[in-house]
Amino acid sequence: MKQLLDKSQLKEAIISHNLQDYLDTDLFSIATLRTFEKDEDLIQAGTPSKYLYFLVEGSAMVYSYAYDTQNICINYCYEATIIGEASSLWETTPRSSVKAMTPCTCVCVNLLQYRALLQNDLRFLKHTCQLLSYRLNTGISLANSLSEPVETRLARFILEHEKEGRFSFQLNNCAAILNVSYRHLLRTMTNFKEQGILQKGRGGYIILNKKELADLTA
Repeated sequence: MKQLLDKSQLKEAIISHNLQDYLDTDLFSIATLRTFEKDEDLIQAGTPSKYLYFLVEGSAMVYSYAYDTQNICINYCYEATIIGEASSLWETTPRSSVKAMTPCTCVCVNLLQYRALLQNDLRFLKHTCQLLSYRLNTGISLANSLSEPVETRLARFILEHEKEGRFSFQLNNCAAILNVSYRHLLRTMTNFKEQGILQKGRGGYIILNKKELADLTA
């Protein structure tokens, strides 16, 4: 983790992602801007984080270890996601870890200094309750989806992350999020190409048949 000392960068990150909307407290006055390398942990299971994070650049994965020591993806974090509100804010022990899937930049609030302030910020608490409710439902959806075929999960993921008919998500990250092996994911992508659903293009895949992808998720 590396701190960026340029206050103008911090201000720009807060403004461009509308982060002040999440709380009544002046975020700029209590926050710092920090970067993380790919695969670096933001939060480690068993250790409450010293910081609450607002992810403003990059992507991160919430994961836990199964009995066979394989990572199990619980959630996928993208820009403007709050990280650490479920346990670190209340100084309880987190049961899952969060790691950067790409280089990440976060607006960070030091909980050792400002935990009580956040716990008494009514607007922040309202957003936290809404977020926890959403994540509870997401966890239920994840448990249900793990029983679905890889084709179904991958089709849904492609539709959620395509932009203008192109899917450019890194496949190793995609495999981690879908809780499948990279080899299995590649076989499924190859099947989609052979079925005329996808076509390999420069920097990703072109979606040739969005309807058939949608049919696979039904």
